[in-house]
Amino acid sequence: MSRLKAMVTPSVLQWARERARLDLDTASERIGRPADEIRAWEDGSDQPSMAQARKAAEVYKRSLAVFYLPKPPKDFETLRDFRTPPGTTQHGYSPELALLIRRLQGRQQWARDYLLTEGLEPLSFVGSVSPRTPQIDIAKSIRSTLDISLDQQASCKDRREALNLWIERAEECGVFVCREGKIASDEACGIALTDNIAPIVFINTTDSYARRLFTLAHELVHLWINQPGVSNLQDIGQHAAKGDAAIEVFCNRTAALTLLGERRFTTLWEGRDRSLSLEAQIESVADYFKVSEEVVARRLLDRQIIRQVKYESLRAHYHKRWREYSEAERQKQRETEGGPSYYLQKLHSNGRRLTQVVLSASASERITLRDASLLLGVKVNHLAKLAQQAGIEAAPTPGGG
Repeated sequence: MSRLKAMVTPSVLQWARERARLDLDTASERIGRPADEIRAWEDGSDQPSMAQARKAAEVYKRSLAVFYLPKPPKDFETLRDFRTPPGTTQHGYSPELALLIRRLQGRQQWARDYLLTEGLEPLSFVGSVSPRTPQIDIAKSIRSTLDISLDQQASCKDRREALNLWIERAEECGVFVCREGKIASDEACGIALTDNIAPIVFINTTDSYARRLFTLAHELVHLWINQPGVSNLQDIGQHAAKGDAAIEVFCNRTAALTLLGERRFTTLWEGRDRSLSLEAQIESVADYFKVSEEVVARRLLDRQIIRQVKYESLRAHYHKRWREYSEAERQKQRETEGGPSYYLQKLHSNGRRLTQVVLSASASERITLRDASLLLGVKVNHLAKLAQQAGIEAAPTPGGG
């Protein structure tokens, strides 16, 4: 019986091995195949089986879908690391974060190539401003592009609905929004991969809904100023420093301004019930905007209504409360709901827009079902149900590609 060939791209296999800093003999030992056979995979005279390709992906620390790219991608080392506060040591990526970035970049390159063939026009908002642009102008541009008013945001029944509104509008504008919780939020709350055809924002779902909303707004600012990178929203003080720290301060301030507005926030804060404690006053404003208390406290800090030491105290309190709350909520969900469905998890992980683009391409036979399966990380016989979850009527079926 002939084995099923993986039909991967030979140059990408060689690139992945070299990026993993493995010579042919070492790769041969770890994959469990002769060196001459691996050399044949890389020069195109032979192809690995699906099982062998999966083993190579495991050894090379790459997503299997990367092997199907038409050419070696630009690796993630060029991605700027915005996670290091001033005066601290730069820390590298964990294997989990490195794999996530590689997977996101692989998806981005595929989406860019495909959408260009479909004639998609470049997105005008990516790189439309700079850190020298007034923050209020950027905030207005983001809200205008996404077509979200403060009234719409405030009328959401809770923070989850507000987050979903922002994600839906961002994807409608052409941003691929992916979210999952396989890495700690302390390592990365969000990632922005800028591109004027297929920009990607990643949101870490280990955070609260309110913090996820701030992460989304923060990463959108990164797209607007065309500054890709990894962020963990660590507090780096009120005053802008140099380099990457200055970019993070800028994005934090602009994100808070985007979510709260200038005039509306001023009106609400000046009309607050002053008989309440500061914490209660902040909570009231945060509830109105469906954001976290930390965002309101950050805005008060930026406007010099509270001092840095008070902001840090409030921030520590909010984080401690969230850690306690989130663990209790996760336990409750495990006991009562069993968590979201497999297909909803996959839809969130890949993003609704990417899922729809991939499955539509498969349904129109622009790509094979196997390619769609690899890009989305689901088995071929699960694609139809995933299409239903994503709201696609023309679902791909086995035998159609």
